[in-house]
Amino acid sequence: ITTSEGQVQGTTESCGLFCTFYSFKGIPYAEPPTGTRRFSNPVPHSGWPGVRDASAHGSSCPTPDMIATENEDCLFLNVYSPSLIGTRPVMVFVHGGGFSGGSGDDGWYGSRYFMPENVVVVTVNYRLGVLGFFSTGDRSASGNWGLKDCVEALRWVQRNIIAFGGDPNNVTIFGQSAGAVLVHFLTLSPLTTGLIDRAITHSGSALHSWGLQPNPRKYADRLAAAFSLPSTDTAAMVAGLKQIPYRDLVVAGMVEPEVPMLLHPFDFAPVVEPADAPEPIALDRRPIEMIEDGSYNPIPMIAGFTDLDSLFVAVAELIVNPGVFDAFNNNPHLLVPFFWNIAQGSPESAAVSQAFKQYYWQGQSISIAILAEFSLFMTDYQFAYPQLEMAKRHALRSSVYVYQFSYEGDLNLFKQATGMPIPGAVHGDDLCYLFDTPDLRTEEIPQTSHAITVRNRMLRMWTNFAKYGYYTLCSLLFVRRCLNALNHIYLASHVPPDRV
Repeated sequence: ITTSEGQVQGTTESCGLFCTFYSFKGIPYAEPPTGTRRFSNPVPHSGWPGVRDASAHGSSCPTPDMIATENEDCLFLNVYSPSLIGTRPVMVFVHGGGFSGGSGDDGWYGSRYFMPENVVVVTVNYRLGVLGFFSTGDRSASGNWGLKDCVEALRWVQRNIIAFGGDPNNVTIFGQSAGAVLVHFLTLSPLTTGLIDRAITHSGSALHSWGLQPNPRKYADRLAAAFSLPSTDTAAMVAGLKQIPYRDLVVAGMVEPEVPMLLHPFDFAPVVEPADAPEPIALDRRPIEMIEDGSYNPIPMIAGFTDLDSLFVAVAELIVNPGVFDAFNNNPHLLVPFFWNIAQGSPESAAVSQAFKQYYWQGQSISIAILAEFSLFMTDYQFAYPQLEMAKRHALRSSVYVYQFSYEGDLNLFKQATGMPIPGAVHGDDLCYLFDTPDLRTEEIPQTSHAITVRNRMLRMWTNFAKYGYYTLCSLLFVRRCLNALNHIYLASHVPPDRV
């Protein structure tokens, strides 16, 4: 395939019986964000001579959990297409991982199940953690580098996706967890005008308590102190940090998580950029302000969550912070959403926390015995409420569909990893009903499993939304044909209307 940067040669892969698709992996969409380009907006890749081998993934972006394939030169994307002829809807996926982990590789995000639905899928790497979201809060390092990487990937799609059989005028972005937060930010950003047509957010939005860092300078100063760099002169600080080996930066950016997790913003996360930033700005105000004043491009959306989104997080927190329940019992104000701006120790705070305790677990002390009830509360607090608030506000200007994923079957791989016998679907389980996840599976799922049926239905709904902009198992044309057929049956047989 010939792209605007050069030629790439991919492979053909199997998507089932009599089903093959085209796979192009490790395509660089931006120049390596190294050296002077660290803590700067991405720029388009300058190209390469000859034919680039696109049979294997590119390097993953550095994470706290160092992996063998990581490198600071990591801005790659992958394209999967059922045909290189014609044009079809494009679905661009942004992976999750708390803004500090993950990649777009097919170990978790294999796209072969999408191929029979006749869409092109693109998965993206973006800068993570301190390398992707460091900010001094001023013009020296305005931040949001990982978010802007996603914008650059969307620009690449506009330039090149037609050569892979995709339609640049029909692009749906979707993501999960922190990836969903980035997707929502992308729908709000002025940088994406003309780049996206629809959006799907799984368990994440810009209104989540952990999705926006309001005080990036605090963490910039802490990072500077770790390398004995000046904190008063941010320009000198950033210049010094650009000289530090990337692995040392990633390690220095790791901290012990606050108790409880997810009630606080991640240290390195999206920020509101300063008005005098020297490069184009992705976010110039808080997301709630942008939503309220309507200064964004309204597009159709799907927003959703799983019915026990927080169970996976609660189990992880119990491992990392065994005293988390004591923290809640000793400080009931932790139950009060901080964005409600209720003063700690006030009668209002006591009333709210007591009402929550009574409603969710009948006033008991929080312990492992009420893990299910506590997880339901945290799901409502951390996932359902922000998603529903986002949906309610966006629905004033565009069509918005809301889902709750509560199915539990053979493909709830994240739930199986918790080992918890509590009914419900946990954080990430819904993705297992869209993507092939060989790195998560311990064994093949039998083709007779009902989970396969659920996966096929979910894939049809998601891809129909990408194709037509509505959220249904079948097209409206098909529905109309079915109704006409039923009408003919009625007229021919004289079956009573109630029986039809």
